[in-house]
Amino acid sequence: MVATTSQTVVVAGGSLAGHRVVAELARHGFAGDVVWVRGPEGTAPYSRPALSKELIQGKVTRDDIRLPGLDTHGLRLRVVDHAVCARLDPDDDRVLVTPTHEAPAEPSDGEWIPFDALFVCTGTRARLPEAFAGLPNVHCLRTLADAERIKERLPGRPRTVVVGAGLVGNEIAASLRSCGLPVELVVQGRLPMDTVFGEDLGRFCLDRHHANGVTTRLLTTVTGLSATEPDGPVVLTFDDGGQTCADLVVLGLGAVTACEWLHGSGLDVSDGLGCDEALRTARPNVFAAGDIANWRHPVFGRRMRVEHWSNASAQARHAVESWWAGLEGREPAPFAEVPYFWSDQYGLKYQMVGHARGHDEVSVERIGADGYPFVTYFREGRVVAAAGVNAPRAVMRMKARIQSEATTIQGAYAG
Repeated sequence: MVATTSQTVVVAGGSLAGHRVVAELARHGFAGDVVWVRGPEGTAPYSRPALSKELIQGKVTRDDIRLPGLDTHGLRLRVVDHAVCARLDPDDDRVLVTPTHEAPAEPSDGEWIPFDALFVCTGTRARLPEAFAGLPNVHCLRTLADAERIKERLPGRPRTVVVGAGLVGNEIAASLRSCGLPVELVVQGRLPMDTVFGEDLGRFCLDRHHANGVTTRLLTTVTGLSATEPDGPVVLTFDDGGQTCADLVVLGLGAVTACEWLHGSGLDVSDGLGCDEALRTARPNVFAAGDIANWRHPVFGRRMRVEHWSNASAQARHAVESWWAGLEGREPAPFAEVPYFWSDQYGLKYQMVGHARGHDEVSVERIGADGYPFVTYFREGRVVAAAGVNAPRAVMRMKARIQSEATTIQGAYAG
């Protein structure tokens, strides 16, 4: 039995990974203090995938997407909202927590909280180029507040330009078009989502946008945004010399990790927060989970970060288990969950399992009554990923296959 009643755990981050860490501590019977620093939003955790889909389309409300309340059992939980972890002491096990509504006068202002274990779940934030910041009618989509600001504009049926064709960009374009808005999608590459799915599903996605009335601008980069009136239309200029005008611009330019507060802590923050296969950082009582965690995946034999909802939950559970194993004197297991994500667009469900980056061969089939493409990705003859449309059973069968080949792949890529 682990004596934990006198220990303090700090959980940094208020999204799914942080929520799940607290839940797992309670499930393990941790009976000490938990300080949960939930960040600047000041809201209870919610389902982030719903923002670009059901919430924007008005199918659910903010209350509908709240994560379930926590049963804390015997642990003593202190929730700190409108505050962030601003610094990790490099010489001591403590974090500086500062409120977000006022800038600290001195770097040391705030509350230093000592910890026995720290779980870093601060995730990512939307990437917003400095030149695009501060313009009215230009929005990112990362938080509930972002989604609600966009949603407030929809009754006016604004002409909308979506910049960026990753998952968020494609989902918001599909959702806004489903709401009846005129939508143009700016794609930096040749096809939407081709960096994720490759050519065949990227072509399929492009065709669905066109069939639903979205106009697209391919192989184009936005070089400038400007507005002549505070609430007037936004002029977008492109690297090919073209221009267009929009009442509403939504940026889907990816995300950056929220780990600047860890600089100077002695931890590896070169691409997220570096940790080992068990999600431990270089400091044995500091763990990472969710979008920020950069670990070596034992199945694929390479370091990665995974910015998907299901991964955040699974990593949070595993990080707590790793800490718990250490308390009990056991060696923790590696985190080997095969990545999985989905995307809903125009009533179709895109799904992908595995890690396709670095694949050297694909196999494309047409499956189901509608003959939608199903793509299997190989690397050196082994299945590393699969993706399909409205094919949940086929996709999940491939997840089992990827996992079953793990031992072979580990042997091939171990190093």
